[in-house]
Amino acid sequence: RDAAAMRAATSEWRATRCAHPGRALGSRSRPGHGGSQEPARPRRGWRSAGRGVPGLEAAKSSELGESSKGESSKFSSRWMNVPRVAYHGAPGAFSSLAARELLPECEPVACETLELVTESVAQWRSDLAILPIQNTLEGTLHDIQDRLVSCGLHIVGEVNIPVIHCLLALPGTRKEDVKTVLSHSVALAQCSTLLKGMGSVREAVFDTAYAAKVIKAEGKTDAAAIASKEAAEEFGLEVLAEDVHDKERGQNIQRYLLLARDPMEYDAVSTYKTSIVFTLDEGSGQLFKALSVFALRDMNITKIESRPLRANPLLATGEGAPTQFNYIFYLDYIGHTSEIKCQQAMRHLQEITPFF
Repeated sequence: RDAAAMRAATSEWRATRCAHPGRALGSRSRPGHGGSQEPARPRRGWRSAGRGVPGLEAAKSSELGESSKGESSKFSSRWMNVPRVAYHGAPGAFSSLAARELLPECEPVACETLELVTESVAQWRSDLAILPIQNTLEGTLHDIQDRLVSCGLHIVGEVNIPVIHCLLALPGTRKEDVKTVLSHSVALAQCSTLLKGMGSVREAVFDTAYAAKVIKAEGKTDAAAIASKEAAEEFGLEVLAEDVHDKERGQNIQRYLLLARDPMEYDAVSTYKTSIVFTLDEGSGQLFKALSVFALRDMNITKIESRPLRANPLLATGEGAPTQFNYIFYLDYIGHTSEIKCQQAMRHLQEITPFF
């Protein structure tokens, strides 16, 4: 692969209540464009098994939300009846709860870093990996989104779960005795109203459930953790307060993606969603031209967001003109690349974008 070429990260996700699968497109880059300094990325396809899958037994169907006994399962045929699912955190982490929600029969495998999560699957220590990608309070988790683009795994499932933060402590500890509260930095920020009222010192750790583990392991009688109720059960802690996130910010729901080494095959029965990444040339109406590719074919765009390119963030706009950021766009649309109109749309988009 040309290390100077930019590769598109394309996914298609089967659409259900919370899950969407797919298959990969190719990519291209135009010499001389700022985005050409982005690292090469492999072609790959992403497909979802989604919420509603009651397990990975070969006798069960992989149709999302429509699973039933007695049908063959394309999703489960590659793994043992109890797949190992790598996640970031300690037992009782919200990622492990998402894995159980999506695949009740799975064996969650705790990993201390995001790199270990994806490497666990790539190196065959685990069958699947699960990672958070979006949160209703915090938005897209960009570090993980970048990790998905470069890790070489395929999305084969998706699930949304509510994040219910609880204040946990050793049995016998009173809320007024708590001097320090441990949790992930995001969880601490999401529970700022509670923490201000308590007047406690905040201590950030890499995972919410790990905070509960520390409280138990070190016997901290003057400290508490913000984590799930399942983490309290896992480490023998007491729930001092439940559902303690800042309610004025709205519901706290997190979206997770299930990753595997291989994509799943396309079937014409399901509805799909495809995710693409592209950049635009400098000039008026470039985004309009890109979006018209979908509008002309009555294709439904479900998400679009942009971020400055990291490798070459500044875009020259001409002599005397102010310097602007050079953006990369992430877009989701309903459809599968095996469909004729989607193939036509992708060819059209390739013609008008320097990186796709």
